Parts: sequence; structure tokens; C-alpha cells
Amino acid sequence: MARGERRRRAVPAEGVRTAERAARGGPGRRDGRGGGPRSTAGGVALAVVVLSLALGMSGRWVLAWYRARRAVTLHSAPPVLPADSSSPAVAPDLFWGTYRPHVYFGMKTRSPKPLLTGLMWAQQGTTPGTPKLRHTCEQGDGVGPYGWEFHDGLSFGRQHIQDGALRLTTEFVKRPGGQHGGDWSWRVTVEPQDSATMSSGPPTQDCPC
Repeated sequence: MARGERRRRAVPAEGVRTAERAARGGPGRRDGRGGGPRSTAGGVALAVVVLSLALGMSGRWVLAWYRARRAVTLHSAPPVLPADSSSPAVAPDLFWGTYRPHVYFGMKTRSPKPLLTGLMWAQQGTTPGTPKLRHTCEQGDGVGPYGWEFHDGLSFGRQHIQDGALRLTTEFVKRPGGQHGGDWSWRVTVEPQDSATMSSGPPTQDCPC
């Protein structure tokens, strides 16, 4: 009886060990190395992902560097114009001009650090609040039509700007001479369209420079 009792008591002990073994990782983890293939596969997959990301980022960097190098690389052909072709000594008739885009009227020089000049105006009392300053051409600001009536590209030009009840006329003329591209003058004339509500005489402003 004693021997049989020992056998019956050993069965639960073996079952407990089996349960503990299953909780630790299943029947295959008897030597602590069960699941090794899964760990290896996961590491390989992670390495592949990291390598792909590294190659992708390095490829983008190389492409950006190549494009930047192409953008700043000068052509091997000789320049069409010399470096001082826009200076007042070489081209005085082209040094000053209406080279300013996106403004109703403005002039500048053909130089790396030009002097900028322009026209700004505002109408008092036309709308409630702060008067809107006119300078840059903006869609929906109610200014127009406007454009050059005459312009030879060198020495003179005249344009008309319609701003509500005001009609502005801008004129400029250049005279060659001197060491700074010659002399130039502006004339801005403002004419009210409704003489009953505006001043009778058209004010003018000359700007000799």
C-alpha cells in the first residue's frame, strides 16, 4: 500500500510541474531556449526595417545635395553680359527704371542693393475707421483700372490709376548725365471726379531727384 500511495501522490506533483512549465513558456521551453527562432526572426525583421529607413533617408539627402549642387553650379560657357553691365557707368540709361513689380508706382536701381522709391496714398473720410493705405497691388482693394499709357522703357512714362472718385496720374522723366545714372523726376497729379464733394483744383506733387 505504501508503494501505491507514493505513486498516486506523484501524479499531482507531475501535473503541477507541467502547469508551471506551461506558464513559463510551454512544453518546449525545458532548457530555457524555447522561442529562440521567433526572437531571431523578430530581430531580422527589425534590422530590415531600420536598414530600409536608413537607405531611404540617405537617398533623400543625396538627392537634395545633388539638386543644390546643380542649382549653384555655373554653366561652363562664358557670361553673356559682363559683371558690371548694369552699373551706371556702363548703362546709365538703364540704371534707373520702374523695375518694381507688385506696386502701383515705384522705381529702383539695377544694383545688388538698390535704393527703392514708391508711391503711397490714402483717402480720408471715404470709409469708416482707419484709411486704407494704397501701395501694393492687391486684388479686391477697389483700385482700377490702372496701367501705363506711355512708356519707352528708358527715359519717360505716364500711367493712370483710378481709385474710386480719384484719378491719379503718375509721370516720370530721366535725363542722362553724372556718375549715378543721370537725373530723374516724378510728377503725381490727383484729379477728383466729383468736383462738388472734392477740392476744385487738381493737386500735384513734383519730386526732382
